[in-house]
Amino acid sequence: MKDLNPLFNPKSIAVVGATEARLKWGSFILSNILDGGYRGRVYPVSSSSQTVYGLRAYASLAEIPERVDLVFIATPASTIMPILQECVGKDVRNVVVISSGFSETGAEGAALEAQMAEFAREHSINIAGPNTMGIANVGIGLFATGGHPRPAPGGISIIAQSGNVGNQIMLWSELEGFGIGKFVGSGNEAVLKVEDYLEYLDNDPETSVILIYMEGVDDGRRFLDVARNGTLRKPVIALKAGRTEGGSRAAASHTGALAGSFSLFEGVMRQSGIMMALNPTELLELSAAFDSFPLPRGNRVGIVTLGGGWGVIAADECEENGLAIPPLPDDIKKRFDQKLPPFWSRANPVDLVGQPDVFLFSEAIELMASCDAFDAIIVLGLIGSARYGIRPVQAAHRLGYVPDEEMEMFNKGAATVETAILDTILMTMSKYDKPIYPVTLAAFPGDEIIHKREGNRYKVIVYKTPEMAVFCLSKQYQYSVYLRNRGGAAVT
Repeated sequence: MKDLNPLFNPKSIAVVGATEARLKWGSFILSNILDGGYRGRVYPVSSSSQTVYGLRAYASLAEIPERVDLVFIATPASTIMPILQECVGKDVRNVVVISSGFSETGAEGAALEAQMAEFAREHSINIAGPNTMGIANVGIGLFATGGHPRPAPGGISIIAQSGNVGNQIMLWSELEGFGIGKFVGSGNEAVLKVEDYLEYLDNDPETSVILIYMEGVDDGRRFLDVARNGTLRKPVIALKAGRTEGGSRAAASHTGALAGSFSLFEGVMRQSGIMMALNPTELLELSAAFDSFPLPRGNRVGIVTLGGGWGVIAADECEENGLAIPPLPDDIKKRFDQKLPPFWSRANPVDLVGQPDVFLFSEAIELMASCDAFDAIIVLGLIGSARYGIRPVQAAHRLGYVPDEEMEMFNKGAATVETAILDTILMTMSKYDKPIYPVTLAAFPGDEIIHKREGNRYKVIVYKTPEMAVFCLSKQYQYSVYLRNRGGAAVT
């Protein structure tokens, strides 16, 4: 196992090719590092400037008076070998080669990449890239990428064979409120491969879920071995690009990756316990679900819905995704008989027949979660119902018939109801160690996507559609089965 800790946790960084010139990679990387809040020492290396972004610049790595843990190279491919020689002289063991112009460009670039890789192996240098977007460690404020996303710190770490895709996922995470731990754009993988990063992150205590965007694997056997060991400790979710003939050609021209047979890749994923996503949305949603909810012990789902039709839709989605909808036990029916009108469904899904009662909502969630007949609960329409319910009052307010003070009271009351339901879900999930998936059927701009409380190991994700909630729950169940079959403990 390679020691990648200095790569992701450097105490000092040098940027070779640092510049203030607009739209240059040496500017992107350095400005991002300085703007992101990284607290270590930063040394610009420039042959043409004495200062870069207010920092003293050095003409070469050799002139830097202190030890350098990590070097970023953002100069033309033709300059790489002399710079690596300087790295040896400074005893630098970790390098990120941002530069392109290697195997993705053809035979000449491939030969230079092979020379660089051989040199790195001879001198025990870890190289990320070349042709990479960079790396990030959100927990220490290190954002050393070409893009400038600023997601919150969290447990989801990303390995991306496309830095653009990886940065876009971090941007979506920032917008949705999903916490990110570490990121690496693996680029052409001349030295460090996707399995090296996977092995490191699997042993990283700050990472709870690993997300991979892949175009190809050079050493399938080692990847399988690393993945099979890793998935026993934490979930790994992968998006495999290059599934089609056209996609495979695009992957080869992008990073030089040999995409290979998708059916073979799927088989490897099943053997290794990696969860598959078919698009970036699924990739991010699955990662967030595994980072937030406990795993279900089985596939039996209880559904609570404010409206009957949505319960029918969710039940169809569950059964089509390998989840069961067992009958409602008689003792639970009797409990609901005491709380609901006589015309309620008396079945699973439990239809609350539109009763606008937050106390009923909380009791229903608790009652279903406490029942041994269910391994997971899906809650439909309770989140969003209060704000949806006051829309007629808002209309009357806009027409001038409801005073501002009264409207403010209604708005605050609706927000209080929403928070109370989310807190109930969070506390009930912790009490029974069962996933409870809420779906809002009245999503509004600015709605809270993730609800969490200090000291609670779980989080609540609010879904906009029942199908995405069911999809994520079904993947959690598949992973639970995988762990049970492998003899591993449930990851919660």
